[in-house]
Amino acid sequence: MKTKSMFRSDIEYLAIPYSDKSESVMDYRAEVSDLICAEFMNQGRIIFAPISSCHHIAKRYSLPRTWDFWQHLDEEFVKICKSVIVVMLDGWDKSTGVKAEIELADKYGIPVKYLDPKPYLKRLKKKRNE
Repeated sequence: MKTKSMFRSDIEYLAIPYSDKSESVMDYRAEVSDLICAEFMNQGRIIFAPISSCHHIAKRYSLPRTWDFWQHLDEEFVKICKSVIVVMLDGWDKSTGVKAEIELADKYGIPVKYLDPKPYLKRLKKKRNE
């Protein structure tokens, strides 16, 4: 059953796969999220990206990196957003968190958009080589 959110904002929610056994994979995914956020912000868009917002906090203070821990926080943001943007980075379709974020968007009647990360990955690679 769909639940309509009582409040909608201009915020767009960026969903990207994150959890992995490898710390370097999680760092890379956070870096991709940061780059996409920065580019969207430069376009004047209002973005909430939980990975960009919380990766450094989770890492520094040894917070869990699982959906179970972050679920409540993410749901509160998803339900007020005007859309959820799913970054189709490797593993997005198997990610527990991304799948749950899509389900939350559906629950609250929020449109889901899918973003090809390839152009951003090229820019990230270029930035790393500068």
